[in-house]
Amino acid sequence: MATGPRGIFAVVLIVIVVLGAGSLAYRRFAPGARQLRAGIAEQTRELSGEPEPVSDGAVQQRHGARRAAVVAMKADLLKLVAAESAVAAKTGRPWSNLGTDYRATSGNVGPYITLTRNGWWATMSNTLTGIHCAVAVGGDTTFGGAKSGEPWCFGEKDMTAAQ
Repeated sequence: MATGPRGIFAVVLIVIVVLGAGSLAYRRFAPGARQLRAGIAEQTRELSGEPEPVSDGAVQQRHGARRAAVVAMKADLLKLVAAESAVAAKTGRPWSNLGTDYRATSGNVGPYITLTRNGWWATMSNTLTGIHCAVAVGGDTTFGGAKSGEPWCFGEKDMTAAQ
C-alpha cells in the first residue's frame, strides 16, 4: 500500500467518490422504494379490511367504496361458479361465454373466462379500484392460497402474475 501524501490523497479521493456515488444512488432509488412500500401497505389494508389510520371522512368513504367493490366482485365470481356449474351440467363442459345465463353487477368489468385442460379460471375488475379478483375451478387452476371455486383478490400490479 502506498504511503505518503500521494497515497493518502488517493485513499481520500476514493472514499469521496464512493460516498458520492452512494449518496447519488440513495437519492435516486430511495423515493421509489418508499412509494412502493406505501403502495403495498395500502393494498394490504384494502384487502384485509383493516381500518384506515386517517379519520378523514372522504378518505374513509373512498376506501369503503373500494371494499364494497371487492365484496361485489367476490359475490359475482361465486355467482359465475354456480352459472358455469349449471352450464357444465347441461352441456358437459364449461363455456367461455355464458350469454344471458350470467350478468355481472354494475361497476364490475368482466368476467374474462379462460378455459384450461382440466377446468377454467376467470378474472374481474371494478371501475372504482385497481384491485382485481379471480376464481379458478379445476385440477390445475389455483390462485394464491385459494381453493377451487374460491375467489382470490390481488392488486393491479399483480395481474400479470395471475395470467
